[in-house]
Amino acid sequence: MDVRWVLYSLFVFHKLVSVSKASLVYSLNDGFEIPAIALGTSLGHLSDGTRVLPINHSLAQAVEWALEAGYRHIDTASLYRVEDEVGLGIRNYVRNSGVARRDIYVTTKLWNDAHGRAEVIPALKISLEQLQLAYVDLYLMHYPMAYKKDGTVSLTDYLETWKGLEDAKDANLTKSIGVSNFNLSQMQRLWDHCRIKPAVLQIEVNPSITQNELINWCNKHGVIVMAYSPFGAILGRKKDAPPPRSDDAVLTRIALKYKKTVPQVLLRYLLDRKLVAIPRSTNKERIKQNIDLMDFSLNSEEVEELSSFNSNYRLRTPAKWYSHPFFPFEKKNLTDTQIRYIIEHSKED
Repeated sequence: MDVRWVLYSLFVFHKLVSVSKASLVYSLNDGFEIPAIALGTSLGHLSDGTRVLPINHSLAQAVEWALEAGYRHIDTASLYRVEDEVGLGIRNYVRNSGVARRDIYVTTKLWNDAHGRAEVIPALKISLEQLQLAYVDLYLMHYPMAYKKDGTVSLTDYLETWKGLEDAKDANLTKSIGVSNFNLSQMQRLWDHCRIKPAVLQIEVNPSITQNELINWCNKHGVIVMAYSPFGAILGRKKDAPPPRSDDAVLTRIALKYKKTVPQVLLRYLLDRKLVAIPRSTNKERIKQNIDLMDFSLNSEEVEELSSFNSNYRLRTPAKWYSHPFFPFEKKNLTDTQIRYIIEHSKED
């Protein structure tokens, strides 16, 4: 047999296997579909709030590795300041693989300082320029809160901002539109007063913050939920966080049963709740592990067992935004002096 034919056959088989790993998709209420596993591209913050940025195209490489591993969804945002890297990784992969751009789902987000209706499309066009794409598949309002360019509070209503997202969809700059970090009452108000219904809500979900009530509302209204921070503090990101930790007996028992890692169990937990999981990593092997989820499934008892860890614990509740009338989360018991200190010593978002 021709050696070249054997090598080509192996290459095609590898591509088919990779794609099958990410074959799970959900139908959106606007007729489009969304892949159930997305690579998250926020690189996080330093202790003083300064955003971490990629070095030597490390994030572009991570995006390319993810697409090679079978991911077909990349989640980013203007806030992350990495849209150029995301676009580079996508272009490199498309060029080397022959996979079409239309087969890669791209989500990005509108930041708080462009909430005026007339500001939305220009902000999206900047994102598209950074990504070097003609459109995105999903455009989300990152938060319901509006701020001016100088960082002071704007009272622009998120209903007005939403009209700008509707304009962007009408202009074919995005296929679908949705929101992020909205609470239940904000979702209901938006639903009751919009022309185009939100297709997606992106929120923090993991066993430490199960968001049952909000997710039930979304299920009832046909809104798909994307889950960021899928590992919460379980992998040890914060020492003062409530349990569980990665060595918890429940987590390790389930992982051993399915011959998987604890992070894989946590991601599968989200898929078995019909959520889009958004794991973040720039490590090639972890990127592969985080999508190797299609050969097992948790039973309903195991999903409930993991959900019993719920303590409504959020990784981040930005106190400097407490004073905004549309702040969407519960507030910690901080004094005005403490909040003022946080605002003064927060370098970025």
